Amino acid sequence: MNLFGDTLTFSNGTFLILALALALLFECVNGFHDTANAVATVIYTHSLRPWIAVIWSGIWNLIGVLTSSGAVAFSIVALLPVELVLNVGSAAGFSMVFSLLISAIIWNLGTWYLGLPTSSSHTLIGSIMGVGLANSLMTPGHVFGEGVNWGKTQEVFSSLLLSPVVGFVCSALLLLLARAFFIRQKNGKELFVPADKKKTPPWWIRSLLVLTCTGVSFAHGSNDGQKGMGLIVLILVGMLPGTFALNLGADTNSFQQLIQNAKDAGQILDRKSGGKSMPVQDGRDHLSDFLKTNGRSDERTWPAIATVNHELIQGMQGKSTFKDFSKDDRSKLRSDIYLI
Repeated sequence: MNLFGDTLTFSNGTFLILALALALLFECVNGFHDTANAVATVIYTHSLRPWIAVIWSGIWNLIGVLTSSGAVAFSIVALLPVELVLNVGSAAGFSMVFSLLISAIIWNLGTWYLGLPTSSSHTLIGSIMGVGLANSLMTPGHVFGEGVNWGKTQEVFSSLLLSPVVGFVCSALLLLLARAFFIRQKNGKELFVPADKKKTPPWWIRSLLVLTCTGVSFAHGSNDGQKGMGLIVLILVGMLPGTFALNLGADTNSFQQLIQNAKDAGQILDRKSGGKSMPVQDGRDHLSDFLKTNGRSDERTWPAIATVNHELIQGMQGKSTFKDFSKDDRSKLRSDIYLI
């Protein structure tokens, strides 16, 4: 089976299509689950018709995704268990991808059906943590909890806990300002009167409501839209390393600069490691374990980084672009860069 310029067995191709379909389904559910947050005010106040509001919100969600930096997508990938990032194309990798996506979709569908405005971000992050914890339980020799990047989890949860507080304080201040303004202009009762179904708000209020709807939609796309984007990229990199593991469009100068950067880093790593080395696979295994234990280093950490970096340099010698690598070597090079 040939997909996206890469050759796969029928079973792997089927799993790839299923994984991408689930990732897209999650994005779809995330879209109609969270769209209400953006369009509720313009629909309730009759500033926009429902179908116009939804289309407008969807357009700005897409613009938000297309203009995003990718930082949120990288944060999601950093939360994933190391085994999933390194071996997403394996049976265990597919099991983790399917588990976290299906559980997130079920929760989003359930809360949407019940009309509960829950966060898709919390849902996906919880699913990722659940997969990491379950993987550490099921894998022999693993310590419970080491499948989760707790350092990154703490950063993400800090923002998730802080954002409702910021929203609460800002909205409260804005409401007080609005009340003060309207009371001075009139009697202030308009704030507490339901929207008239036969009337639309004044043009300047409509403009403000549409502007806030646009801003929320754009922000949702540039933030939440990246979660699925990160998972889709991870799936493509793991399943189609021949096409997606590395930037095949990079020119010779960029490739040579990468080699030079690795050599420059190698000099520092050699000093840090005291000239010690170890078998390459032992180095990879040690770095993989390092990423699972909150970044605790020991006397083998610097030699492990130096060893994998030397292997990286040696593998790139004599080549001019990433296209010169075989499919397997591209996947190995990508993994080594991730570990380093």
